[in-house]
Amino acid sequence: MFVVRRMQRNVITVSPTASLFEARERMRRHNIHQLPVTGENGKLIGILSNRDIREATLPVALLRGATEKEAEDLLKDTPVEKVMTRKVVTATLADTLEDALVLLHDFRVNSLPVLDEQGRAAGIISRTDVLKAFIDVLGIGEISSRIEVVVPDRPGGLARIISIIKAFNVNIASVLTTGHAEEAKRAIFFRVATLNVAPLKEAIPDPGFQILDPSSFHL
Repeated sequence: MFVVRRMQRNVITVSPTASLFEARERMRRHNIHQLPVTGENGKLIGILSNRDIREATLPVALLRGATEKEAEDLLKDTPVEKVMTRKVVTATLADTLEDALVLLHDFRVNSLPVLDEQGRAAGIISRTDVLKAFIDVLGIGEISSRIEVVVPDRPGGLARIISIIKAFNVNIASVLTTGHAEEAKRAIFFRVATLNVAPLKEAIPDPGFQILDPSSFHL
């Protein structure tokens, strides 16, 4: 899965010389919380969030007797480039959704401008976009069931289970595999396109295989 397939292509941007008032109104009009700041030829030079705007007006808000008009005047007199974040965490058109997910998590940002080879803002991808993509890939919105199997961490386990599921003429919507708490074992998570998983659960157990049942876990 690549960022380019899931990013929003209609990027709402703002000029560095625009006022904070203009930027705030643009955010409200498009119901967004961040604006990439672009300069000449559409190249990204920063990003502005609604939090940046709130912090810019905070000194006025703390003054006794300050009016709403004074806060509005401050926004109109302050250019975006004065408060924008210049070190922007970005993705590229060649990045995968996994890459984007790591960036969103590690840098604790809500969205990533996506840059082309010339450094121009070609799109933007948010946490919500990534989440929706993984929901689709995992087949969670489809009529399906989940089976979790613990297998020895050696070649052949996954293929063996797939052949068993195939024998029941059941489609596999998605497969995930990860390490397990027990050493030398892996957990494999299947989402299968059926609600009747009892026959599968009866057929899968093999020497060393274990079906995980949520009811067997106790706090």
